[in-house]
Amino acid sequence: MQKERCYEVSKKQIEWCCVPVIVDDTISDLFQMPAPDNDSEQKPAFLVTQSTVDLVPQDFDRYEPSLERMAEHWRGEKERVMHQKKAQNRKLTQLKQ
Repeated sequence: MQKERCYEVSKKQIEWCCVPVIVDDTISDLFQMPAPDNDSEQKPAFLVTQSTVDLVPQDFDRYEPSLERMAEHWRGEKERVMHQKKAQNRKLTQLKQ
């Protein structure tokens, strides 16, 4: 089974591994992702500097495995956070009864 690749650039949005890219020149790492929170609407995003946006397309095959791992790790952490929130809500509901 062949892996689907997702690298997209449009005038409004850049995506790497099907994850939106947000340019933030205040970060210090090559790639960052926001910490998962309790918001069920929160989606993963890569926070990168403009120089990283310029660098990655030149050698996307090299960066793709790391980007995929970061996105999968984020999704796993998000699932854990949401599970904890659900468990906490269940406890609160039981206490109210």
